[in-house]
Amino acid sequence: MKKIIWILIISTFQLSTFSSVWAQRFDAKVFAGLNLCQVDGDDAGKYNHPGLRAGVGTSFALGDDDSPWRMVVELAYAQKGSSIQHNNGKIALQYVEVPVMLSYNLLEGRLRLAAGVAPAVLVGATVEYGGVDDPTQAAKYKRTDLLPLTAEVSYRFTQHLMVEGRYQNSLLSVYDGPGPYRIWTSNHGAFNRLLSIGIAYQF
Repeated sequence: MKKIIWILIISTFQLSTFSSVWAQRFDAKVFAGLNLCQVDGDDAGKYNHPGLRAGVGTSFALGDDDSPWRMVVELAYAQKGSSIQHNNGKIALQYVEVPVMLSYNLLEGRLRLAAGVAPAVLVGATVEYGGVDDPTQAAKYKRTDLLPLTAEVSYRFTQHLMVEGRYQNSLLSVYDGPGPYRIWTSNHGAFNRLLSIGIAYQF
């Protein structure tokens, strides 16, 4: 966790310096917010597991400097998982993710619509049932979540401050075990799904 924090701090400094040099074509931001999560396949089906999301990002124009189309790349720490009330269970998953999205600016750049994928690496997993750790189940969560579809709406209400809302849904199973499937029958197990809201500071 400390290593992740230091990586984000260093990345923030580097991005802010880079953005000041290439301000017209590139922008940079730091962001933090709340994830409301569930894991499809845990029989709970509610966005009732809170988690932190924080990181840094940049975007650059596609085509002319004033083009409304931009490519967005981020580096983030994200807590995901599920809370299962009927058996006092909890699935707590920690990821480092790299969202890559195509965005379109509206209202002179104040409103941004974006969509893409957010591949992630699992850096920690805890599973509890009845308040007791179950390391065997935790070990079944896969080290990568390669294809979470991501959609975002953000609005810049001052020169630097933005509010962001995001939806994310994994297409590939993140769990090596039985469960529902998506797309094809062998792609079964469990799938991360979340809603996120946060604040960003754009340099």
